[in-house]
Amino acid sequence: MKPAYKDASLPIEDRVNDLMSRMTVEEKIGQMNQLPVFMNLHKAVKEQCLGSILCGVDEDVSAYMREAVEETRLGIPLLVGIDAIHGHSMEYNATMFPTQLAMSCSWDEALCEQVAHATAVEMSGTGCSWTFSPVFCMARDLRWGRVNETFGEDPLLIGKLGAAMIRGYQGTSLSDIDSVAATAKHFAGYGETMGGREAAESEYSRRKLEDLFLPPFQEAVKAGAASFMTAYQAIDGVPCTTSHWLLTEVLRDRWHSDAMVVTDWSNIRHLVTEHHTAATAAEGVAPAIKAGNDMSMTDHTFFEDAIEAHRRGDLTEAEIDLHVRRILTLKFKLGLFENPRYPDKAIREKTVGCKAHHELALEAARRSAVLLKNDNVLPLRMDVIRNIAVIGTNADDDLQQLGDWSLGAGQSQGVMNRNSRHCTKTVLDGILAEFGKEAVVTYARGAGISEPHPERIARAVRLAEKADVAIVVLSDNLRCTGEGRSVATLELQGDQIEMVEAVAATGTPIVGIFMASKPLVLTKILPKMDALLCVFNPGMEGGTGIADILRGRVNPQGRLSVSFPVHVGQQPSYYNQVPGAHHSQYPDLPGKGFFGLFPFGFGLSYTTCKYFEATLEKSELKLGEMVRVTVPVRNTGDYDTVETVQVYFRDVVASCTLPEKRLIGFRKVPLKSGELREVVFEFPTEAFSFVNTDLQRVTEPGEFELMVGKSSADITSKLRFTYTD
Repeated sequence: MKPAYKDASLPIEDRVNDLMSRMTVEEKIGQMNQLPVFMNLHKAVKEQCLGSILCGVDEDVSAYMREAVEETRLGIPLLVGIDAIHGHSMEYNATMFPTQLAMSCSWDEALCEQVAHATAVEMSGTGCSWTFSPVFCMARDLRWGRVNETFGEDPLLIGKLGAAMIRGYQGTSLSDIDSVAATAKHFAGYGETMGGREAAESEYSRRKLEDLFLPPFQEAVKAGAASFMTAYQAIDGVPCTTSHWLLTEVLRDRWHSDAMVVTDWSNIRHLVTEHHTAATAAEGVAPAIKAGNDMSMTDHTFFEDAIEAHRRGDLTEAEIDLHVRRILTLKFKLGLFENPRYPDKAIREKTVGCKAHHELALEAARRSAVLLKNDNVLPLRMDVIRNIAVIGTNADDDLQQLGDWSLGAGQSQGVMNRNSRHCTKTVLDGILAEFGKEAVVTYARGAGISEPHPERIARAVRLAEKADVAIVVLSDNLRCTGEGRSVATLELQGDQIEMVEAVAATGTPIVGIFMASKPLVLTKILPKMDALLCVFNPGMEGGTGIADILRGRVNPQGRLSVSFPVHVGQQPSYYNQVPGAHHSQYPDLPGKGFFGLFPFGFGLSYTTCKYFEATLEKSELKLGEMVRVTVPVRNTGDYDTVETVQVYFRDVVASCTLPEKRLIGFRKVPLKSGELREVVFEFPTEAFSFVNTDLQRVTEPGEFELMVGKSSADITSKLRFTYTD
C-alpha cells in the first residue's frame, strides 16, 4: 500500500503525522540541516536525510535531487533555498530588477508585488522553491553595509512593501509551480548596530523593539510569510539566534505564526566564534533550537552536534518533532512530494530573462528614480543640445549598476559568472540609444572610485568643454557595500568630488546621476550640479529608464525612502527621531539642521502640484472611531504626473517620549495636467498607537496632530483632533 504521506488527497496534517511516525531521530535531525551546494551533498542526503540545499541552481542541484533523494529510505524531497534578492540573483542572465532600496523609492506596493512574482516565475524552472527575501530591516545607520537591501528607514513603508513582495512570491497557493516560499529577514533589529558595523550588537530597549522594529515583521506574518530568518547580531546581550522571547514568545505565542524559522549563515557556530556565549558548536545547538530555530543554515557539524545534544538529554525528541513538523509542513504546502521541482530546461528558457520581465524591470527603474534637483535643465532640450558628454566610471559598468546580490558580486556559492553584458543597459547604453542620432555622445571614465585618477579627470574635462551638457554618474563600489562591508565615512569615494569641481569649472551644465547602494554625503558637490537624479542601483534596464527621464518621456515620480545626510557625523539621521535636543542644528554645520540634505519622502518632478488645505470630517472622536481626512491636490504644471500624498502624525502629549512625526499613510495619485482630485484617507484608532513604558501597545486619549504634505519636511496642512474615552 502507498504510505499515507504520499497520498496527495489527504490533509497536510495527516501526511505530516504519518511521515513523522516513520522517521528515526537521526532522519528528523537531518531535515533540520541545510548545507551549501559546494559541499558533499550526495552523502549528506543519503546518510543524513538532509533537509535543504543552499544556493544551488540548475545543474548544480539536479543530480543531487534526482539521484540522492530517490536512494533514501523515505524519499523526502529537498527544499532548495537561494538569495533571490532583486531578481533571481544567482541564475545566469536572470532579470535583475532595481535593488530593494531603489524599489522602495517607488512607494508602490503593486509594483513590488509584480517584481516578486516575476522573480518567482524565473525561479520555477531552476530547481529553487524558496527565496531568502524580502528584507524587513530598517536602515537606521547609513554606514551599515546592507542599506541597499532594505526598504528604507520607516516601519510603515517597510511593512507595506515587504508584505507586497511576500504576496508576489507566494501567490495564491505555494503549490503553484510559479510560487516560492518567501522569507522575512532578518529577525530582528539588524539595521541599527553599534557604529553601523555589520552584525555588531544592537543596543535597543525592549520598548524600542516593540514600537519600531517588530511592526514590519508583524505585517510579514499577516501576509503569510512561509519562513523567517534570524538575524546575526545580539540585542542587549542576547544573540537573536538564542532569543526565546523573539523567536517563540513573539513570533509563535503572540503572533501565532506557523512560519518555518531558519538561521542565517552559520549563526549557531557564531555563538562560539563571535558572540562567545557557547564554548563549542555542540553547546550552542540546544539553546538555538529551544529558542525557536527550525533549520540550521550551513553549520557543517550541525547534524552530529544535534545528535550528541539529544544523546546527552539536552534535546528531547518531542522538542525536535516541533521543528521538523514545520519543515515538513512547508514541503507539503509547496507540493514537493508530488513535484520536487527538478530543474526544467524548457521552463527556464521560456522564463529567465524574458522580454516581459525586462519590460517590468524598465518600468520599475522608471518609477523608482527620484529627482533631487532641477534648475530648469531637465528634461533635456534637444533643439539646442548637439553634444553630450557622459562621464563616470560606473556609467558603463554593468556589474556596478546591478550592485550587490548579482552574479559576480561575490555571494554566489556555485559558478562565479557575471551576467552577459548585453543583458544590462548601462547609463551610456541608454543615452546612446536615446540621443545618439540627434547629438554627438562622448564618454570618459573620469574619476576613480577605488583610487584617484587625475589623468582620467583631465580627459573628462576636455570632453565637457566641448559638450552642451555633461551627464556625470556618481557612484560607490562593491568593495564598500554589502554584507561584511560597513564603512566609516559616507563621502564619495576616490576623486569624484574633484571630478565634479573640474567639470563644473568648464561652465557646461551638469546633470548628476547618483547611482549607488545608499545615500552618501553630497553637500560639497550639490551646488555644482544643475540637476541631480537618484537611481540607487536601478537594475538591468536602468540605463533605458534614466534616458527616458532625461528625455522627458517619463516624468520622475520617486520619493526618498531614506534621508540623505549633510555629514557622516549626523548618523543616525532618519526623520522620525525623538525630540529633546537643546538646539535645532549642529553649530559646526550652520543652517543644515539635524535631519539631512534631502529628507525622507522628498522628490521632485517635471510639474508642480498645489495642495489645498486638508479637512477633517470630525475633530472630536471617541476611541474606536475612524479619523477621516480629505486632501485636495491639483496638478498645476504641464506634465501628467503621479503624486505621492503623504500623511504624518504626532501624539501631542503622551505618557512617554515619541518621535516628532511618523508616517501614517500615503497614496499615489495619478493627475493629468490641470486636474484636481480630492484624496481621502481613513485611519483607525490603532494607527495612532505606540508602545508605552509598560510594553503595552496603546492609543491614549488626548490631542493628536495630522500633518499632510509632499515629504516629511514639506508639510502643507496641520490638523488637530482629540480622542476621548
